[in-house]
Amino acid sequence: MKGAIIGDIVGSIYEWHNHKSKDFPLFQPNCDFTDDTVMTVAVAMGLLRAGKTDGDLLETLTEFIYDYGNRYPHRGYGNRFRHWLRSSDPQPYNSFGNGAPMRCSAAGMIAGSPEKAYELGTYTAAPTHNHPEGMKAAGVTAMLIWHARHGMRMDALRELAAKYYDLPVLDEIRDSYTFDVSSMGTMPVALSAFLESTSFEDAIRNAISVGGDSDTIAAITGSVAEAYYGVPEELWAEASGFLTDELRENVEEFYRFVSQTE
Repeated sequence: MKGAIIGDIVGSIYEWHNHKSKDFPLFQPNCDFTDDTVMTVAVAMGLLRAGKTDGDLLETLTEFIYDYGNRYPHRGYGNRFRHWLRSSDPQPYNSFGNGAPMRCSAAGMIAGSPEKAYELGTYTAAPTHNHPEGMKAAGVTAMLIWHARHGMRMDALRELAAKYYDLPVLDEIRDSYTFDVSSMGTMPVALSAFLESTSFEDAIRNAISVGGDSDTIAAITGSVAEAYYGVPEELWAEASGFLTDELRENVEEFYRFVSQTE
């Protein structure tokens, strides 16, 4: 989850001004958190609430996604999601956008098994992104996070990811890759950015360097990279300075819960 937020903040200034290189400062004064961070935190808080109250999971996730989206407006939400936030009766709208996998990292952290991680991941997509490709993307991301946190080797993670997506070589697509907000166009690139990495920071740099929807690609990459490498404390200290007190406290609350249940 911290990895997703770091990726989002680092990528926030490159979404519309792609940087096709791994050579750049990670944090700049004009970086900020975007909808990727808001929704990642909303999902985490929704999962916590549902677990504590035994409430309906889909209903609770919908409530938290709707609440946080309206509490933090103007953070780069897509048009259809903005309409969803203004609805008096928000219903899923069959999206296969990359908003599904960018917000699911908490599911991979709290699930008790890879199968449960996949299932929980699909639930995090369902309030809005209930198209099969959106739900698949969230499920696969959460499942890979679970496996990475539980010691799966990089070659095995690659083999697993390749069962779901054709994985490109970043050097072969960097010059030609363009903006794509679909899960199908984002997931292969985001996963390859992790799978070709040598460290958490290197994974984020890979994600930014390919271009496209930089903040979301880096958020997805960062979520899996955190599970595999961990997050350097100094990077989280810098990234968390961009958050509101509420969001920072929400993140810490979630990590306390995870540490208590492991």
